[in-house]
Amino acid sequence: MTDLALHRLGGEGPDILFIHGFGADRLGWLAVAPQLFGEASVWAVEYAGHGTAGNDAGDGAPTTIAAAIGDEIRDRLNRPIIVGHSLGGTLALHLAATMPEDLAGLVLLAPAALAASIDSSFIAAIPELDDPDEALDVLRRLVCRKILITPRMAGAVVAGLSPPERRAALRQIASALETAAPPPFPPLLPFEVIWGGEDEILTPPEAPIPNMQLVENVGHMPHIEAAGDVIAAIRRGLGTAE
Repeated sequence: MTDLALHRLGGEGPDILFIHGFGADRLGWLAVAPQLFGEASVWAVEYAGHGTAGNDAGDGAPTTIAAAIGDEIRDRLNRPIIVGHSLGGTLALHLAATMPEDLAGLVLLAPAALAASIDSSFIAAIPELDDPDEALDVLRRLVCRKILITPRMAGAVVAGLSPPERRAALRQIASALETAAPPPFPPLLPFEVIWGGEDEILTPPEAPIPNMQLVENVGHMPHIEAAGDVIAAIRRGLGTAE
């Protein structure tokens, strides 16, 4: 198994579960999650090596992490919509393959499993960041509007990597990604895909994907640079879109 931390962020109503990408945590959803508190019960999970979770990543495989998330939410959440970013999108697809009857739908943000190519140098760099200026340069590759990634954010990322066990957990997950088999696609439940047209980390797929929206002038973080589009997709899943 692998360490997890499940957080209830707020709100009342149907359940939504956010799953972050590699190197991120629950705080990455601040531009989106609070906007949904009036219509949903909003949750976020953090997996090993991230946020407040422990550092036991097990074998680090996406199937292992997804299985742990499934065990955690099966009896606590009622058919949530899963919103997964990057590696979190891959985890969401694994959940959809193993427990589709327990989920209401998916919103996939630049899901790693569907990328035409992955910049492995970025993945490898994250566990090794130890200088705030270097971290700022690396993290600003995530967005088109570089000002959105501040020196304070970069410093916080480096500080969060101070325990050697944390770096080891991230390395384990990164290593497992190199040989992981992709989850089935398309999933057997409603889904939407949102991808930044200028994503430098995960190249958008070249072949058409059903229900995919490509957002121009957006990088690898649509929930930061195109929060309105992400919120609208989630509301369509909830059936509350205007």
